[in-house]
Amino acid sequence: MRLKLIAGVLMIATTFLTACETMTTSRQVAVSSNENWVILPMENLSKTPLAGSRAQSLVETHLRANGVRNVDKYKPDTDVNILSLLDEPGQIETARQWAKDNGYIYGITGSVQEWQYKNGLDNEPSVALTLKFVHLQRDEVMWVASAARTGWGYNNIAGVASKTIAELMEEIQFRKPRTVTRIAKAPQDTAPAPVQTVAAPKVAAPLPAATATPVAAAAKPAAADNPLPAPQEISDEELLPSPYQTNLQETTNR
Repeated sequence: MRLKLIAGVLMIATTFLTACETMTTSRQVAVSSNENWVILPMENLSKTPLAGSRAQSLVETHLRANGVRNVDKYKPDTDVNILSLLDEPGQIETARQWAKDNGYIYGITGSVQEWQYKNGLDNEPSVALTLKFVHLQRDEVMWVASAARTGWGYNNIAGVASKTIAELMEEIQFRKPRTVTRIAKAPQDTAPAPVQTVAAPKVAAPLPAATATPVAAAAKPAAADNPLPAPQEISDEELLPSPYQTNLQETTNR
């Protein structure tokens, strides 16, 4: 009996919690986070003034949190009259054309259906909005989603709206393009540069050392008064080099 009672309480609590939030979204879509993004005006269908501008600020925060760096927000011209500002659908179409002409790729727009605190003792915050993701250059709606959430009494409306937008944008897969490093190859028709061979410098061969030639013993000059003596015969032993001269010659040749 006690188990049935606990199960019933859990079912009621689950039903109550799921009734506080509803979400409808289209299929998931994958986009590049490195493209140029722009936040277009959001139509305010609630009773709270400037609810669309508040939703725009939260959308920009979540885009940057998902890695989108190149994101801008459309700002109308200063010379726009009041009637054009009150025409929110026409302002959205003007902003969309402006973003397309300025080279933006992705844009986010939508509408705010509810942005208020409910009447009662708890003053529960309640938010209902629609986000639309468009490809500006192709004029194509790539993704659209709607959600409504009611928070507890201790929540504020900004926190409830931020959580709602975060859950909606979980259906968008932000991807970064892969960087491929390419190595440039030299064209095949060009012949390789000829390799210049540098000849080694020629070293002059050392001059052969002067060989010691045996010096014959010179005859003493005769006195001027005495006539020249007859030539003397020189033996073979005197013509051979001395041991000192032989060693000197061998050392030089080596």
